[in-house]
Formats: sequence, C-alpha cells, structure tokens
Amino acid sequence: MAAVSLSWRLIGQAMLRDLMTKALKQFSVMGATVYIFKKDALTLPLGESQEMSDTAMVLMRSGTFTIQTEESTQYLKPFDVVIFPKGSCFIEMGAEEKLKFYLILFPARNVHFMQWQSFAALWGKSVSKISLDQSDYLVLSLICRLLYAEGKNQLFNDFDIELRRISSNLLLFELKLIYAKYFPSDTLYVSRTEKVASQFLTVLSIHCKKHHAVKFYAGVLYVTSVYLNRAVKEVTGKTAKKLIAEAVLAEAVSLLEDPQFSIAEIAEELEFSSLSAFDVFFKNLMSCTPSEFRSNAIERFKSR
Repeated sequence: MAAVSLSWRLIGQAMLRDLMTKALKQFSVMGATVYIFKKDALTLPLGESQEMSDTAMVLMRSGTFTIQTEESTQYLKPFDVVIFPKGSCFIEMGAEEKLKFYLILFPARNVHFMQWQSFAALWGKSVSKISLDQSDYLVLSLICRLLYAEGKNQLFNDFDIELRRISSNLLLFELKLIYAKYFPSDTLYVSRTEKVASQFLTVLSIHCKKHHAVKFYAGVLYVTSVYLNRAVKEVTGKTAKKLIAEAVLAEAVSLLEDPQFSIAEIAEELEFSSLSAFDVFFKNLMSCTPSEFRSNAIERFKSR
C-alpha cells in the first residue's frame, strides 16, 4: 500500500470509525487483524469521545503520533508499541512528519481463548506503552507483516483460517515475551523452548531475505534443525520451515506493493535462483503470481 501525500483536517469521530471499518473489512477472517496506516499528516479532533469496541495495538514505524484518551495522552515515536484495551475512549489524535504505523485489532471472539486470557491478564485494563529496542521491534514488525500478507490471500478455506489463528497466537506469544522483558516478574515463567522460539524469530526478522533454510537458523542458535523445528512448532503452532516461508512471503508482498522495484529485482533481492522459482513460491502461498498480485494491488490503490 503506497503512501499517499495528504494533509487532513477532518471530523475525527467519523474518520476513526472509517479507519476501523476498513481494517475489519480488509481482514474479515478469524484472528487478529492488521492494517498498515501511512499518511503525511493527521489531525482528529473528535469533539466527543469514541469508544473502542475491541482491544487494539499501535506499533509505530516512523513519524510521530499523539493519541489522547480519557485516562492519558500517549506521545508515540518509532519503535513504540501501545495497547488500548477494549472500552478505551479516544478524544483526539494528531501526527507530524511522515506517519507510518501498524494498527492491530484483537476481536477476543476470534482469538484462542487461553492465549487471549493470558494476554488480557498481563496487559490489564489500562493503556500500556513500551518503547521497544530495535530487535524486539523487528520481531513484532515481522509478525505484523506475516498477518498482513496472509490477509492479502482472499482464497480462504478451513486450513487457511486455522493458520490465521496460529499466527494471531504467535503475536500474543511475542507480546507475552515483550511484557516479561520490559516488566520483569518472578511469576511469569518463560521455558527454554519459548526462549529458543523467541531467539529464532529475532534472527529470522534480520536474515529472512537472504537465508531460507532451517539449517542456517539452527546453526546460529547452536541447536539441530530437528530440535529447532520441534521447539518452534511447540510454541507457535508452526514449524521453523513454515515461518521462514511466511517471512519471505511477507517481504515479497511489501516489495510488490512498492512500484519502484521490478519483479525480477524482487526475486533477486530475496535470493531466489530465478524469476520462475519466485513465481512458483509465491503462487503456492498466495494462489496468484507476483505480477497478478501487483496488478490487483494497483487496482485497489486506484479505487481508494
């Protein structure tokens, strides 16, 4: 989704509702939903408070963003993540510079019950903000892009929906680890397999463009490929091999939505042996070729 140069001053209540509606329509499947928001300037004087119908998370990519709720004012910068629990009331929003952020909605009815209960218990009922270090941001950003790329596949069956549930649980798992790191607690236990899975996600977020083999990541973490696959699947529900493929797909989707790169250049950037190999990989996961996906992305942009 290309950035659009706009300078807005709109009635905020209607726009906020429109933003949430777009996100829900774009990803009307089970699990967390991800919307990538890109604008140059934004001011939302709400006039009256707007209550969130679901828990939401904002992960900042660039620019600055001010969000005022009834209980606090959040000044957000790159790498900040903030959780707004269900029932949070927005009063005003404002942004400067080139604003880019992920908006993640958590309809509790669409997320695994036990994972959701654990998440809700940790983050509580008040607005929570964390300034992430770069490695934690990269992992969380990668998972958001995985969910975003999965949401672009419109040919859903029961298996695809289950994968979305698993990816949503992966996001909740990572948020648990972030909470444990930034708010240390003796009562929050992180197992060895969870630590290995977390380390794998960190390495994957850095190297997924260039390295597509489980053996590479196992070597970096000083474990066997068999153990890494087993540990990652135990924690996330997906094997390391599957997550590597999805990470590469997320990078491909992001690059295909940027018209400055040719498809041949994207295939080379992602270390595919040939353009045809990239075509086969992409079509297996997205049910369309890279060129078809790009054409559809252009049409979606024109119709906005």
